[in-house]
Order: sequence, then C-alpha cells, then structure tokens
Amino acid sequence: MKIPGFSTHAIPKTRVEIQDRITGKTGIIGTFSADLASRSEIPSGCRMQPCPDGFLEVGIPAIQRAILTSTEEAPWAVIDEIGYLETSCEPFLKALVTLFDTRPVIAVIRKQSLPFLDELKHRPDVFVIDLDEPVLPIGCVIMASGLGRRFGSDKLMVSFQGQPLIAQILRATSSALFAGRIVVTRSKAVQTFCETAGIPVLFHEFPNRNDTVRLGLTALLRSHPELKGCLFALGDQPLLSRETLETMAIAFSQNLVSRSCENEKAISSKKEQGIFRLCFEEPSDVTDPNPSVTVGSPVLFSDFFFEELLALPAGKGGSFVIRNHPEDVHLIPALSPYELMDVDTPENLNFLLDHADPDLSSSHSEK
Repeated sequence: MKIPGFSTHAIPKTRVEIQDRITGKTGIIGTFSADLASRSEIPSGCRMQPCPDGFLEVGIPAIQRAILTSTEEAPWAVIDEIGYLETSCEPFLKALVTLFDTRPVIAVIRKQSLPFLDELKHRPDVFVIDLDEPVLPIGCVIMASGLGRRFGSDKLMVSFQGQPLIAQILRATSSALFAGRIVVTRSKAVQTFCETAGIPVLFHEFPNRNDTVRLGLTALLRSHPELKGCLFALGDQPLLSRETLETMAIAFSQNLVSRSCENEKAISSKKEQGIFRLCFEEPSDVTDPNPSVTVGSPVLFSDFFFEELLALPAGKGGSFVIRNHPEDVHLIPALSPYELMDVDTPENLNFLLDHADPDLSSSHSEK
C-alpha cells in the first residue's frame, strides 16, 4: 500500500528535492548558495535558496492527492519534512493547512522557531514528540506486596504461559523509556526470582499499600533523584503491554515538555503537575453516544505529587491522591479491556489466559 504525502531529500551542498510518495515525481525546492550565510532572515546554518517551482509542481499536487485519498485506503498521510524551505511558499503552506484540517497526518517538523512551524505545533489537534528528548526521566514501581489470600497461594509465582505471573509485568516494564524500576514485595519467592533475573527488588514486611508506595518511591529517588515522574504498576496485570506503558510515558513527557516550552517558569510551577491513568473506553455507537469508561492501573504521577505519595495515610494508595486532584487526571486509552484486569482469583487467571496472546510464551524471557 502506497501512503500519500511527500518526502524531501537533501544532496549536500547541491540541492534539496521533494518527491510525491504516490507518483514518485521529483522536483527541486532548494539550491545551495554559500552567500545565504550573511542574510539575517535566514536561519543559522541554512545554505539553501528556495525554489518555488518544486513546491508548485510536485509538493502541492502530492498534498492534494493525500487530501483526496480516503482513510480506508490509507489511514495516514506522511510528510517528511517541514522546515525553512517549505515555509517560503505561501500556496504550499495553505495546502498543508488544508491537509491537516482534512485527515490524520504524520509529519516531521524541523526544530526551528518559525511562525508557521510554531503555529502548526500549537494546534489543539497536533501531538508533538521531541525526538531529541522523547521522554523525561520516569521511574517505575511494581507493586507486588499482596499475599494472595483470595487466590489461595502466592499468585505472583503461579504459571502464566510457562513463566511465573510476575514475569509478565517485568517484561512489560523492561522498556528503556524508564530511567529505573524496582519491585516491592513481601514474597520471598518473588524476591528470589527478581534477584536471579537481575531486576532491582525490595523485600519488606510492612502491612499496608502506603508502605509499598513509600518504600518503592524512596528507593527510586535515592538512585535516580532526577525523576520527573513515577509509574506505579501492579504485579498481577499479565496482559498489560509494553506498548501501552510506552504510550503513557511519551504522553506524560510531551505534555510536560510542551507546557514548559510555553512558559519558561512552568518548569518549577504547578502547571507541570499531571496524573496519567490507564483506561478503556467502550466503542460508541448511535444508540450509546456516551460510552462507559473503565479506569484502572497503572498510574503515572508527576514529581509534583511525590511529597503526597510519600506521606499517604495508613492503608491508602495512589487513588487517595487521585481523588484529591481530579482536575489533574489525564486518561490514556488501553488497546483492550484485558490490559486493565488483574488476578485476584484462580478464575481471573484462567480468564486472562484464555485472552492472552498465544505467541507470548516463555521463550520471550525477561532480560
């Protein structure tokens, strides 16, 4: 399937070309000129003189083709890239705006402060990922302190697709997007399993959920004092995916980064606070315009809430902080409702086994 849009390609010290992704037609949108270095209106380091014909003959037709292509034929249009040269042609920019107003677009935008680029990045329907810093330093506490009384045994060590149940969340949280993670448990068997796998683990004998939160966050801050957020995940959510956790981490990071960019003082202000919580929204239809939304774990808190998390009342968990700050909660949708489900009983375990990916087996062991 050909994806509509255009791509650009720079030939060093010669020219920049634009290519229609559907037809393959190529045009020139910039030519090299060393004399541009002395002109104040040209961005620093740019040596390309704009060539309007390439935008008019190739760029705009490519955009128009993308506008006319249905989302059934191609879910996205792809633009690679938009920078100084692209902002030199007004008709081309108008076509780009129409494209963004018409259909979903994946676009690469140069990290320059130019009026059109700044306006594009601040559209309410645009989600920006800074590829130089995709995520802020985020920690992960795996809550594994339950004793499995309702289950009847140490549920985190029961077999799930050939590995202990705890191995599923360890796999999901193994992403490099997390600056650090730690398992907090009252199970000696879980402690041994984590130590054997080389995963940081903290064994304790305190009775309450607030103890698990405090111990885990304190340990992470001791080793990673730079943390800007911390995700708290349950040890018994076997169908929670790594992709979902990465989505939460990126959404959290880009939300805070974008707010900081709007106001330099926001870095240390209350504007940066945020709580990102996983949810599942039932598909809506004409008979149910207000679909139900299920919320659950994991939850990612910004460092604004660390003090509250470290001083939770006895027996309380992160939901205590959520109830105190409902206006700061952002919901992140899961791919399926099963990602939110945990294992409290053998019946829960069997149900989730029935809905697990059969390709996810013990051969994909935790590294």
